[in-house]
Amino acid sequence: MPLSTQSQADDEQYVLVASLDNARNLSNLLKITMSPSQPYFRLSTFGNSGNAHYDYPKDSDMMELFRCDKTQTNRYKMSLLKPSTKALALSCKVSVRTDSRGFLSLQYLVRNDDGQICFVEYFCCPDEEVEEE
Repeated sequence: MPLSTQSQADDEQYVLVASLDNARNLSNLLKITMSPSQPYFRLSTFGNSGNAHYDYPKDSDMMELFRCDKTQTNRYKMSLLKPSTKALALSCKVSVRTDSRGFLSLQYLVRNDDGQICFVEYFCCPDEEVEEE
């Protein structure tokens, strides 16, 4: 039985209702692909429960600015990105950047309760890909 604070009648507004017994190990790897051509910005997750891909066009309402000179794909361990999710939940804007080495920079614009603007920056190095012999 799914855990919910909503009544059963509220569930009628949804097309799909699903619950997971253990979401802890849902995804253990995040792959970020940025490209000057479609799909432009793709987030892919891989884990024990399967794979998921999310594509964002460069003219999406979610994108304020998109600039990419060459296609780059990097993999990141989700456990390394998990600490950054608290800042993500509080942020008004997020800047996602990678350099030529694949280092990921997440910059969050956070507005304090008194209206001051702060920036939180989070850096992550890509997961090393070991070539098989």
